[in-house]
Parts: sequence; C-alpha cells; structure tokens
Amino acid sequence: MLLNNGLLGGVVFANMQTYSDYPNTNQFGKLLPGGGVGLRIKINKHSNLNLAVDYGFGIGGSQGLFLNLGEVF
Repeated sequence: MLLNNGLLGGVVFANMQTYSDYPNTNQFGKLLPGGGVGLRIKINKHSNLNLAVDYGFGIGGSQGLFLNLGEVF
C-alpha cells in the first residue's frame, strides 16, 4: 500500500519457467527468468476492484505492459 487510504498500491514480481519440446521430447530446457513492477489503483473499495498496470521483462529483451481491471491473485 502506497497511501494510507488504500487508493494506491504497488507490486514487485518475479518468476521462472521452463518448457519442453512436446511431443518430440519430454525433457525440459533451460530456466527462463522474468520479473517486473506494477501499480494498483483502487476503483471500488466495497468490491475491491483494482486497475492493475504492470510492466514485465524477461531475457532476450522481451518486455510488455499489461493492464487488468479486477484482481489477478
């Protein structure tokens, strides 16, 4: 929570994933890290409706801006 009234909040996130070349093989490849930061703006206190604005990045220059109305988790 960035403000005492709950209007603004922030997040920091990280993840790690891998994948296989299914159906050719069931072996997993290397681990791929990612992460990002985000801002939460409370739209409605009674229903806990948030506007989420997140910026994520990964290896190889991958990046993206993500918008969500609601809650992810």
